[in-house]
Amino acid sequence: MKIKSFVLIVLGLSLTATAMSQNTNLRGWEKGPLTWNDFTLMNESVGDEHSYLEYILQVEQRPDEINGKEMETKTAVLYVDRKMSWVDSHYRTPQELKYNQVAFNLAELHRRRLQLVIDTGGAVNMNYYTQLLSYMVDSFCHDTYYGADTAAVAWWEQDIRRQMDSITPIMVERHITANAIEKIIPQYRMLFNLGGGAKFFHGDLHDLFAPSGGFYFDFEAGLWRHELLMGMYAGGGRCRPDSIEAVYSYNTLYNYDDISTLDLHIDYGFIAIDSRKWSVMPFVGYGMQAVLYNKDDGTSSNGPSEGCWRAGIDVKYHLGIGDIYMDNYLEQFLFSAHGRVYVSFDRFKSIVGTPQGFTINAQLGFSFGMKQSKIRRAVKEGKL
Repeated sequence: MKIKSFVLIVLGLSLTATAMSQNTNLRGWEKGPLTWNDFTLMNESVGDEHSYLEYILQVEQRPDEINGKEMETKTAVLYVDRKMSWVDSHYRTPQELKYNQVAFNLAELHRRRLQLVIDTGGAVNMNYYTQLLSYMVDSFCHDTYYGADTAAVAWWEQDIRRQMDSITPIMVERHITANAIEKIIPQYRMLFNLGGGAKFFHGDLHDLFAPSGGFYFDFEAGLWRHELLMGMYAGGGRCRPDSIEAVYSYNTLYNYDDISTLDLHIDYGFIAIDSRKWSVMPFVGYGMQAVLYNKDDGTSSNGPSEGCWRAGIDVKYHLGIGDIYMDNYLEQFLFSAHGRVYVSFDRFKSIVGTPQGFTINAQLGFSFGMKQSKIRRAVKEGKL
């Protein structure tokens, strides 16, 4: 048996998967049992070898669509090259054809094992698989005396079938992608959000303060769809110059003084929408919010020492995503446009008279970070 010519491992093949599947000289195991029509060449026997099949085993990149993005997945494929396969016309017997079919089954079993290695994220060393398949074929040929020992052929046939039944068959010619991704399950994420914002005062606070503008920064971390946010907003504005009576009624503010606002917060959010382009998260939280200003005695007010509840919605539009596949996990690096609107229910006790009110806050900026998801795979059918 010519072991070197029995298996042809193709590395860096220039033909595409589509072109190979359309090549009438190539046929896959899933096409059904072999016939003598799969042996194009006529040749005389070489010693005890009366027929010969030429195989092509390789790993192809197959297109697949995941969350709206087209990407490549790896699939092990096996073909018989009819043009290079031959038979001695004096040995076109059912037993000789069965011998070749069992050898074909053995090659298919080896391909399925290779696919399992790919699906579980293992490293694929084609030289190793070339040598292993050559050893398996050589053992089969010598053990059966090139098909002459019919009892040995029957034993190999039964043993190979048992092993093949334990591995889900992967269609080759119909192009079922064994490595297809059925679902991406979020695991954890870590993000940084920063940008500019505005604070609009309502209730009793509306008569005291004009809108405040500033910047925000926060850190976001979560598991699955649950998020925890921690950060701050710092801004500046003015007292309302047209509300002198309201200002003096609290006896604490200069009517033209500048003010500063400072928020420290911690929030819990649940990501309701988590697509490849969008992330939408309602949230609730608790913050320490204060207005810093000059008192009429020339001293400054205290910092944030008053708690308040807050609730809102956080939206991200992903401008750029970098995907890295590691075994059965997907790591994505995100750069997003970020927007947030929330209401904070405030009671500024540091102001004499303790006015009650609320603020509407709007923020717009950018978000960047990473998230990891777990990949659930399934056999998926689709033609190239």
